[in-house]
Amino acid sequence: MAATDKPKISVLMTCYNAALTIEASVRSIIAQTFTNWELVLVDNCSTDNSMAIVKQIGDTRIRIISLDHNHGRTPALNFGLNNAYGEYLAILDADDLSTPDRLQLQVDCLDKNSKLVLVASWYRNINSADELINEVKTPTQHLDLVRALASNCPFMNSAVMFRTDSARKLGGYNEKYQYSQDLDLWLGLATLGEFVILPRYLTSIRLTA
Repeated sequence: MAATDKPKISVLMTCYNAALTIEASVRSIIAQTFTNWELVLVDNCSTDNSMAIVKQIGDTRIRIISLDHNHGRTPALNFGLNNAYGEYLAILDADDLSTPDRLQLQVDCLDKNSKLVLVASWYRNINSADELINEVKTPTQHLDLVRALASNCPFMNSAVMFRTDSARKLGGYNEKYQYSQDLDLWLGLATLGEFVILPRYLTSIRLTA
């Protein structure tokens, strides 16, 4: 891929047996008003037809990285991070949804403020039928967000966009953590720049039993 062809944003999605939800998640990215993106889809050796569903969508901006065995969530995130072409990296899990204006609003925010290293948003929790459970508001300004990291992480993974090079500078996600690897990355990014959360509901998080 030539430098001039590189997408502005890489959307990172990891997948393991997400056939019931992945098409809706991918189509929420295809529906974005901001179109200069790639979807880096890391398949963690799914045994269902998740990848067949994605392939039939037929969008050339989707790059599938098929792992040779199930490496676990954290290594899969690093495979995606290390293979992303975008200046910015947005996360979307394979069962969550982004509103059509999510990428545009977040990239505008990072473009306008070089001190920002990460931007996120408020989010909605939905059930398996896409019905609203509740809406979650968090602090929005940097100092409040840093303070919140000490007790209750204000960032929902699928609502976050950050500078790709900043995450790589930290070595990516720490693979000693099976869980909370995202929190560890946010703590590292806090040493490199500022955070902001947009007071808009740009992501829906699917909660399943």
